[in-house]
Amino acid sequence: MLKKEKLIYYLLLFMPIIDLFSSIATWNNWLSIGLLIKGTFLVYAIYYLLKNNKKNILIFSIIILFSIIYLIINIQNNNSLIQEITNLIKIYYLPTLILFFANFKSQYLNRKMITIISILYLLIYLIPYPLGLGHNISEIYPNKDLYLSYFYVGNEIANVFILLIPIALTYLIELKNKYYLIGYLILVILMLSLLGTKTMYFSVILIILFLLYYYRKKLIYHLKNKIKIIIPTIILILIMIIFIIPKTDFYKNIITSLNYYNVDSISDLISIKNIDNIIYSNRLDFLANVHQEYINSSPSVILFGLGRSEILKIKDIEIDIFDIYYSIGLIGFIIYIIYFIYVLKQKKLALLYKFMFILLIVISLFSGHVLISPMVSTYVALLFGLNTNEKKGKENEILD
Repeated sequence: MLKKEKLIYYLLLFMPIIDLFSSIATWNNWLSIGLLIKGTFLVYAIYYLLKNNKKNILIFSIIILFSIIYLIINIQNNNSLIQEITNLIKIYYLPTLILFFANFKSQYLNRKMITIISILYLLIYLIPYPLGLGHNISEIYPNKDLYLSYFYVGNEIANVFILLIPIALTYLIELKNKYYLIGYLILVILMLSLLGTKTMYFSVILIILFLLYYYRKKLIYHLKNKIKIIIPTIILILIMIIFIIPKTDFYKNIITSLNYYNVDSISDLISIKNIDNIIYSNRLDFLANVHQEYINSSPSVILFGLGRSEILKIKDIEIDIFDIYYSIGLIGFIIYIIYFIYVLKQKKLALLYKFMFILLIVISLFSGHVLISPMVSTYVALLFGLNTNEKKGKENEILD
């Protein structure tokens, strides 16, 4: 058992490196090993769950039966078999890993591990920038400007940071080593100055508000005792924010979008069209196009979905729940929801992990790349592993 724990620990620890090489492969149209590794992990998770709990046999039998029918229909519709197998892996990856981590006990699954993983992602993202290496989103979308390092999808790496950083911060705060905390915050601030997506900045605001609530008792105590230091510090931070934000790509992209869509006031913004343009980046238009194709299709497509291949021909929606529904259809979606409910009933999350889980689900409804992105959903599922295995105050020192 200890060997299995260590193997999974090292797999998770090296996940940033795996994601880096997968992204490089995507940029160069090479075969990616990332999905192969995660697909193998998914198979092992299913094996583990079936071996340790016979009650899981029924739900997995239903999923496998649906998957076979789904693939047969998509082959008949001349859709790519590899693309559709990949789609099924991505869809069932998150709920299966949630179920796995909720039932997998290991001393290694803790906030220390998350902190190390988040530092690795930060370093992988930041180091290429001063060396003049990496990619910009303008290589894909000429009207946008955002540094991606070697990652391929901005929203994916942003969601990884949104998920990992608050957990790492709570660990470092409770570790009570100000040098580690300050060093980590410097890395985070540098990352935010380069990867300022709309989702990232709005999530940061919510995370700050949550952490203020989470540590409210400690904050009240320190406010009473160090008011002369805290107030000037807050003022200094606000001044820095006022001067730094206009220089970020986030600010420049917002201004460019507002000018492009002739939004001159709040009243201009409050329309379905401009909400779609500015907030959803035209995703509602993509949704309408896919929906039109779906309702005009045969009954077998209504029941078992258009398939991922067909959606990509139109344009993927990038609102996860709709990408799932239209790709696997009514029957597939019902099975998916039942499976997700079954999985979530297995474990209740502590406050910090519950907040992060809800935040990522909300993000999936706006910018996607959560529920069907193994790069992100690995860590969403890991929230349940942390919740299962963490003994508060018993984590090892970070540099042990």
